Amino acid sequence: MLIEKLLGVAIIGVEPVLWVLIAMSVISFGVIVERVLAFIHVKNSLKNLNQAELRVLLEKRLGILATFGNNAPFIGLFGTVLGIINAFHSLSKEGSEFGVNAVMGGISEALVATAVGLFVAIPSVIAYNYFVRKIKMMLLEMEANER
Repeated sequence: MLIEKLLGVAIIGVEPVLWVLIAMSVISFGVIVERVLAFIHVKNSLKNLNQAELRVLLEKRLGILATFGNNAPFIGLFGTVLGIINAFHSLSKEGSEFGVNAVMGGISEALVATAVGLFVAIPSVIAYNYFVRKIKMMLLEMEANER
């Protein structure tokens, strides 16, 4: 009974997961662009800010990049698992005459979810690490100028 209900959810396929990952990609790109613009603005007004204000301004929304970078591969993997479940479920329904094609098509669709998950995660992690490094350098520069 429980397995049938879970199977009913699992065979919705990969598409909803892909939409989530695409939304995450768009949000991540938006955050990256916004952060670049914020860093340019802060760089121009560096002398008017104290260290606490600077840190707050620079660290905004970096948690989004960290969260997406850490979780997008798992969401992609979840899509892969759903796709493989769907492929084997299709195989069980269609019988052995379409078996290989049903499974191969489903698995290739499922692997797209993994690729998209990595496509979201890698730029998010790179941008997060870049911004964290940039923040450290700006704070050190500010501290050196105060001495």
